[in-house]
Amino acid sequence: MSADTKIFLIGFMGAGKSSVGKKLAQSLHYRFIDLDVLIEKQQKKSIPSIFELVGEDGFRKIEQQALHSLKDESNIVIATGGGCPTFEKNMQWMNAHGKTIYLKCSIGVLFHRIAPQKKQRPLIANMDDVDIMDFMVTMLKERSKFYEKASFTVDGDGKVEMVCKRILDVM
Repeated sequence: MSADTKIFLIGFMGAGKSSVGKKLAQSLHYRFIDLDVLIEKQQKKSIPSIFELVGEDGFRKIEQQALHSLKDESNIVIATGGGCPTFEKNMQWMNAHGKTIYLKCSIGVLFHRIAPQKKQRPLIANMDDVDIMDFMVTMLKERSKFYEKASFTVDGDGKVEMVCKRILDVM
């Protein structure tokens, strides 16, 4: 692996991008950046309040600016938001500036990870379980064409350590 590397973790909400990203960064002796946390620091607002103020399109523009602000960084693992790769040319930009890894999870695993935390997730905060499942099926169908442009696809089901090992094995 080159000394000047960015690794972008992509995938649906609940895929484990933040948890896996922290562990992967530790394993590689890289810095870890959660794009949502970076946005909250830059905007001095929570992600749900940003969504409330500017809507999803406004949020995606802010997210893209935060992503591009990392252009000159190196030796970092970046956990992106689930929708980040789908906005404008973010996926193309990430592929041009580093390695992208799609954490692909089964829909059942995703559901069990995100449904209990729905209040922290603006896109599903007011949905019941049936609506969350319908939303996930629809969104995964739409987003997978972006996710599948990743440099690598890794099975995201399972414990963090196992997913990290799978990533390190393919890189």
